[in-house]
Amino acid sequence: MLPAFRSSALHVLLISSALTCTGVLAAPAGSADAMSFSQARQQFHERADVFRADAADVERARHAADSAKALSGPKVDLVAMQVEGRKDIELNLDIPQPISGMLHKNVLSYSTEYDLSGPRAMISANWPIYTGGLITAQQNLLEHKVREASAAQTSRLETKDAELAARYWGVQLARSVEDLRREMLSDEEEEVQRAKRFEVKGMISKIERMSVEVSRDAARRELIAAETNARVAESELMRSLRLNKLPELATPLFILKGDLGTLDDWQSRARLNSPVLMQIDAKRSQAEEGVRAAEAAFHPQVFAFGMKNLVKHYLTVVEPDWMVGIGVKFTLWDNRDRFSNIAASRSQVTQAEAARAEADNSLAQAIEAAFLRTTQAREEFELTTSTMSLAAENLRLREASFAEGLSTAIDLREARTQLVGAEIAQRAAAYKFVVSWAMLHATAGVMPDFEATLGRSDFVNAQQMHKTQASAKR
Repeated sequence: MLPAFRSSALHVLLISSALTCTGVLAAPAGSADAMSFSQARQQFHERADVFRADAADVERARHAADSAKALSGPKVDLVAMQVEGRKDIELNLDIPQPISGMLHKNVLSYSTEYDLSGPRAMISANWPIYTGGLITAQQNLLEHKVREASAAQTSRLETKDAELAARYWGVQLARSVEDLRREMLSDEEEEVQRAKRFEVKGMISKIERMSVEVSRDAARRELIAAETNARVAESELMRSLRLNKLPELATPLFILKGDLGTLDDWQSRARLNSPVLMQIDAKRSQAEEGVRAAEAAFHPQVFAFGMKNLVKHYLTVVEPDWMVGIGVKFTLWDNRDRFSNIAASRSQVTQAEAARAEADNSLAQAIEAAFLRTTQAREEFELTTSTMSLAAENLRLREASFAEGLSTAIDLREARTQLVGAEIAQRAAAYKFVVSWAMLHATAGVMPDFEATLGRSDFVNAQQMHKTQASAKR
């Protein structure tokens, strides 16, 4: 689950890290057709083909379990046959002495050919009474397969929701960087016009004016790259949601100022709710039922049976009209080694127990990593606030110095780049917080709780913060 999430998250982070300029996307809250993350998640669940496939797998397992519920009941068959055959019958009867003297024979012989040909039709029934636990083991095993399929479905859902979060807020980040580049290009265009006026007045040299134009051209290239990156991020989200056009996104990049819980709390929640552990537990239960099924081979089987012939005209003298009874079957010698079969089933139990222990350890590691990344991202976000203030003040002073001819265009470009770098670092920190927070919930198996945190009172709109800072800077 973790590698798939990292690939999506790091993809957008690398995009933003490669870009080193300014600006931010205004939060589109208030737009009537803006899509919130909750709406995107609901649409994702409704349209993603992988979820339909998982639902079909759960349904398949459920039908298979339902089909085995009547294994302990009777099985009734209707049998119809056309028989062709003959039977030679010979009778030799000893004749008592008084009669043999009269008949002059000691033995009375009789021979005939009996015709067995004709149709046969019968109803037969077999009802298992005791199977040594075999039927119960088979039924329980199929029920555990339903649990396994359901846990796999939940695990996929949690993983895909975390990936959706990375793509949703990846678009917010990419669009924000795009606006940063556009804003920076606008500032550079103004600087070019001002540099031309200063050159005419003799306040700066031609070289200084050309340096400003070089900076403007670099800003254009950066804007083109940002636009491409934004379109790529939008395309990924559109593909996930099966949309032809992506609307504005209503849920901005954010951080939570309040309590995030403790690491121990999150690990406890994960042990209780992780669908990965549920999958392994279901596999272990299946292995245990396999042991019971293998042990049933050493028990006798008791069954009731019955039959009734429907066509009596062609029956021979010894064929019954109907017959019922109770039977017992005990295997004295099997062509399979039953002891080895039990040992193999117990090995599967051992394997499942080892997998459970390994998964529990891996889960604890994943929870710890996601928790630490979440807290680190929030700290990074908070640290960039003072950095942005210093960078904004430095840019203001450089602009004033440039106007007086005390700073060069390179100095001005460097100051603006530093401010944009701080702004992007803050946006990237907010993005890292969001995706790490989503991964923490997904790993713990409580992704619906992530959606609930979007309404917390300590929710801080990271994009709105930039708008306020940008207004103050101007």
